[in-house]
Amino acid sequence: MTRREFLKSIAAGVLFYITKGLVSGEQHSKYEVGVSISENYQKATEKAIELIGGIRRFVKPGDIVVVKPNIAWNSPPELKANTDPIVVRTIVHLCYMALASKVYVFDRTCNNPKLTYKTSGIADAAREAGAKVLYVNRISGKLYKQIHVKNGTFLKKTLVNRYILESDVFINVPVAKSHSAAGLTIGMKNLMGITGDNRSRWHWDLHNAISDINTAVKTDLLVVDATKIMLRNGPTGGRLDYLKQLNTIIASNNVLSGDAEAAKLFGINPSEIGYMALGQKKGVGKLKGYRVIKA
Repeated sequence: MTRREFLKSIAAGVLFYITKGLVSGEQHSKYEVGVSISENYQKATEKAIELIGGIRRFVKPGDIVVVKPNIAWNSPPELKANTDPIVVRTIVHLCYMALASKVYVFDRTCNNPKLTYKTSGIADAAREAGAKVLYVNRISGKLYKQIHVKNGTFLKKTLVNRYILESDVFINVPVAKSHSAAGLTIGMKNLMGITGDNRSRWHWDLHNAISDINTAVKTDLLVVDATKIMLRNGPTGGRLDYLKQLNTIIASNNVLSGDAEAAKLFGINPSEIGYMALGQKKGVGKLKGYRVIKA
C-alpha cells in the first residue's frame, strides 16, 4: 500500500466513524442517562456513551478536554477505591477519535499523587491512550483560579483548577462508592478533586458545599464507574468483600441525574442523599423524571 492509499484508508475510516456517530447521536441524544452492562469494561463504557448520543455529542474537533477520574487513594484497581483505569483509557481514546486536540487527566488526591497515580493504574492507562497526565502537588495561583459561586449557600467563592475552567469539555469520571460523611460519593462529590480550597472546611457543611460547586462548575459528560460498587467502608474500602460486582457503566449529560441513577444501584433513594436533594433545589438537575435508556 502506498502512503497516499494509506492516508485515504485512514480518512475513509474516520469519515465512517463520524457518520456512524452522527446517526447514533440523532437517534439517542434525547436521552439524559444511558446504562450499559458488560463484563468488558471498554465495551460497557463505549456503549453507555453511545446510548446518550455518542462522544461527538460532547467533544468537537479541536476541543481541549479534561477527564477527571477519582484517583484519590493509593489503592490497586481491584479494590475500587479509584476509577477503573480501563474506563479512563477508553474515554481518552474516544475523545481523540472525536478529534480532540488535547486530553488532560488529573485529580487532587488524598494520598501522595505519585503513588496513587501509579498504584491505581490510571496514569499508565491514560498515557497509553495519549492523554497528558498532570500531577497536583501544590495549590498555587498558576494552577488555580478563584471563582465566585452565584447564590452559593456555603461556598461564596472557591478555587478551581484552571485546566477545567479553560477547557472546552469537562468529563467527570467517578467510581461509585459509599462514603462515611456524604452517604455516597459519585459524580457531584467528585468535584471536590477540582478545588484548591481547604477541603476540611468543606466538611463543616459538606452537602451544601458539594451542591454549591456543582452550580458553579458544569459537568459536560458524566461517566460513572459502577463495575464494582463499594457498599461499605467508603471511600477507602480495602477489602474485596466490601464490593458488589455489577459490571455497569452509567453515562449522562447531567451530573445529578446520573448520580441519581447510580444511587439506585445501592438501593438508596437519591433524595435521601443531602447534596443530591440540595442539587435539585439549586437547579443542578433532576432527581427523577429524566429519560433513561439501557442496553
